[in-house]
Amino acid sequence: MTIEKYLSNFKNSLHITLVGPFYENVHDNVQGIEEPVIFVDRGARLRKSGEGISVGDGDSFEGMIDVPLNPSKDFSDLAFALGHIPEHFGEVNLIGFLGGRRDHELFNIGESHHFLRARKSPTTIKFDNDIVGYSSGQWRFERIGGFSVSVVEQTRVGITGDCRYPCPQTTKFMPLSSLGLSNVGAGTICIDCDGPVFILFEEV
Repeated sequence: MTIEKYLSNFKNSLHITLVGPFYENVHDNVQGIEEPVIFVDRGARLRKSGEGISVGDGDSFEGMIDVPLNPSKDFSDLAFALGHIPEHFGEVNLIGFLGGRRDHELFNIGESHHFLRARKSPTTIKFDNDIVGYSSGQWRFERIGGFSVSVVEQTRVGITGDCRYPCPQTTKFMPLSSLGLSNVGAGTICIDCDGPVFILFEEV
């Protein structure tokens, strides 16, 4: 089965989950993940019978993969999976893609940026409970505590609402600059951006 064929069963769904190699729950404690779900390489070790679809090059998982990829490729397993998510999925949940090798973690965020940049409809992409990426547009989120705002390419960003350091006029944020570092939320925060923006949640 291809990813396209599997996802064609969920044409009315808004949410999709991708399970990665660092989803640490042991198999016996996993209650099952609401479909549609794509298990990416080592993430497939937590797959229950008949659940979702798996994809990967097998470099971190030796079991059966539904959509096997050639290990000699110039893109990541996550990039492949993201590239096959139809436009109607506006909420993408990534679990188990933070941690491990630092280069993989950084490039996972980079591939998520490219994914969001290409979307024609409003889309969010969430890494566990630690990072949320937004496509261009106007967004609201709730936060009591620390957060930072970062971009991967030059983007105009406005920050208003219940936060310690608002940026009411849209301002040019440079890639990975510290301009949006270490803000503090006290309720509803609004983001206005002309390109993808990532919100990192930390206690400060």
